[in-house]
Amino acid sequence: MSTHLQTIQRLQNELAIANAKIHQLQQESASLRKQVSSVPTPTANSSPPSESTPLSSKRPRSPSNDAAPPTTKVSKLPNLKPKHSLSAIARRFSSPTAPSSFTFIHVPIHRRLPIHQLRANLRELHINTRRILDIQYSDRYVASFLIHTGFEPELRFQLYKHKITIRDDFDPLSPTIIRDPTLLNESIERKTKLARHVFLQRLGSAFRRLKAPLYNAVTNYFL
Repeated sequence: MSTHLQTIQRLQNELAIANAKIHQLQQESASLRKQVSSVPTPTANSSPPSESTPLSSKRPRSPSNDAAPPTTKVSKLPNLKPKHSLSAIARRFSSPTAPSSFTFIHVPIHRRLPIHQLRANLRELHINTRRILDIQYSDRYVASFLIHTGFEPELRFQLYKHKITIRDDFDPLSPTIIRDPTLLNESIERKTKLARHVFLQRLGSAFRRLKAPLYNAVTNYFL
């Protein structure tokens, strides 16, 4: 039975990697098409009259001889606005057939870093941290990323790409995360309740950092 579960897990991971790779190739193809398209350039300004041109001192020019200097029109550069990614645009046309779902991705970490520094490190790995809703330290050497399930394949692909292990075996509700020496002799049931209490506390802190309507979607899913 364990072998079948491992096979299913492996196939799910390979499918997630393949889907994320397709998504990445689509974005690279769109980026190449943008680079091929040309951008109109402004026309060059006409040279001003030379200061060395001699002026007639014998008689003033008649009004009929004074010609207005030619004007040169400069074409304006197009107003280039930043474009959203193709995946973000495509999501606008998706049908909300099912309520939003969220999950945690757990990864090992050598030591705890400030959250802003951890996000900066993830950006160095080309991970879209804007789609990581919250980061928590769920255990002594475990960092947990709260994400929408639609982002899970892409995130897993990037983590696998950089050989970062995903702790699918980690359970934030496990009584084993309770390591307080004063609770060493407590029952498993008591430790399980404490683990759930700690998990809900971290979840509540994450909720307070979210903005509506994302706050409503996440709280409706977990509560």
